[in-house]
Amino acid sequence: MTFMVQGLNIHEMITVEQLFRESGVKKIQSIAPTRSTDDSEKSQPVNRNDNPDKGRQSAMQGRAGAAAYNAIDELPRTTTILHADQIMTSSVVTLSLRQTVSDTLAIFQENAFHHLPVVGDDNRLAGIVSDRDILRYFGGISADYHLQAPNRSDRPVEKMMQSPVLTASRVTDVRYIARLFVDQRIGSMPIVTEGTLVGIVTRSDVLSAVMRNFVLELWA
Repeated sequence: MTFMVQGLNIHEMITVEQLFRESGVKKIQSIAPTRSTDDSEKSQPVNRNDNPDKGRQSAMQGRAGAAAYNAIDELPRTTTILHADQIMTSSVVTLSLRQTVSDTLAIFQENAFHHLPVVGDDNRLAGIVSDRDILRYFGGISADYHLQAPNRSDRPVEKMMQSPVLTASRVTDVRYIARLFVDQRIGSMPIVTEGTLVGIVTRSDVLSAVMRNFVLELWA
């Protein structure tokens, strides 16, 4: 499983640890604090308004919570792992660096795509363009809008594409890709082999995989 940052002049590996920082969630947390009858009652004055039934209820909740966690933790885990090449779209429609913004807009209008990878002559991934990039470019939201306003449609797609791009290898666990879609608001993941584009995974591909492989442990 490999993630790469790739663009026109960059091809660098990025580790899973860099992408997913540990959240530090504890395995077991106390559901309800209970007071020790040996220590706390000696060191603290007893509140005469304490309800003994409430204390017993809290203790029972704590034991029930721990038992429920242990029961879940002992469930059998599936060894099935879905890899990117099992759900990716292989026949990818791409743009070349020689194509223009006008060409890009035409392809988006003719197809129900949200992302178009941009490749060089050797099919090496150079960048990616989304429908949102189109809106920003023509909506005057980009920083260099006033400089590029004349003849914007005739500009090369390189002026509009996102680069470098986060990519994954064919054997990347699909769960990591799905998490990136949520955590980093990524809409697609190009799949590359030695820098060459071989496929793309989109949110729709992940949702389809969930429906075809509805095993909860697989997506845990």
